[in-house]
Amino acid sequence: MTDFPSDDDRFEDFRLPGVPELRPADPSWERRLEDWHEMMRVRIHAELPEVLAGARGELSLRRVMGRHQSSRFGHIFGGKRVPRDPANPAAGRYEIDLIVVTPRRIAIVEVKHWSGTLRLDGDQWVYQRRSGELQVFDSLVAHNDSKARALRQHLQAAGLDVPRERFSQFVVFTHPRLDLDERLAAHPNVVTLYDLQVAGSRFGRGVSGSELLLAKLIERCAKPATASKLTEGLLEMMTPATTTRIAEVVGQLRTWDVVRLHGGRELIGDLIWVRVDGRRIGALPACRKASLHWWRGKLWGLVPLVGLAPFGRMRGDLLPTTSVGMDDCVYFHEAGQIRPSVIALPHVDELRTG
Repeated sequence: MTDFPSDDDRFEDFRLPGVPELRPADPSWERRLEDWHEMMRVRIHAELPEVLAGARGELSLRRVMGRHQSSRFGHIFGGKRVPRDPANPAAGRYEIDLIVVTPRRIAIVEVKHWSGTLRLDGDQWVYQRRSGELQVFDSLVAHNDSKARALRQHLQAAGLDVPRERFSQFVVFTHPRLDLDERLAAHPNVVTLYDLQVAGSRFGRGVSGSELLLAKLIERCAKPATASKLTEGLLEMMTPATTTRIAEVVGQLRTWDVVRLHGGRELIGDLIWVRVDGRRIGALPACRKASLHWWRGKLWGLVPLVGLAPFGRMRGDLLPTTSVGMDDCVYFHEAGQIRPSVIALPHVDELRTG
């Protein structure tokens, strides 16, 4: 086997061609030396540049939205996955970059940190990177509108029949060096981060403190059906109780599961099962985390080599604390990939379920 290249951040030696054979327990020196040699080959996997850029763009938008009047008294959720069809789980899920829930509206936001030029060619969006590479997409606005419809259906299934006019959706471009053609720049559902920083009016009117106070007073004094009509008629907003309930339902939507590799690169997708200490465990609980602590490095790696400790240990609330070995792995369906892959656990520092 050739050495793994050290200058290619995309070299994916953490992916295995199949599930590794589970070797019988063997405390011998030869086995420990073999495992130590494999551990010394685990390299650092830094996050991909385009992922870091996208994360910076989303963080910038979150900061602007958090300060803007249009999102006052609201909730901002990131990376939520909504069923395409609540009646058909096999239809899959949409990922929504940001969902902003306020007393006036529910905004579905697609975030793009693109640099270069973007123009319309018929119904298609043509993006040219500064490197000259061309990419062609179907309408991002139409796709985002499908996500808005799916979220509304999900809320209806939860007993919240929110009027269609309370939903809005935007595609937000956060990179300052993106040139939009005239038609896209004028599109009511296309916004740049600069637009929000300067005005933000395209996200609509916010809610003042006095309006929220009046809405709470109406809610306290009137029956729910009456309060809803009064709040809508007088203030053009939803009742505080409805807004809170919407935020609760949206908050319960799952995000992606995450496998964080040694060095910081994060893979997002669905964690199907984990094999630890020779045991395969599926049906993992949501919103949990497991940290993996390995004896890496030529010096610290001598500890398991001489038999003083296992090569790794897993801690956290995802699974019980246990030792982990060089044969252990996870079966993970990464977002955008056709089929799941097997990932060697010695390359992993953390597992998180969404």
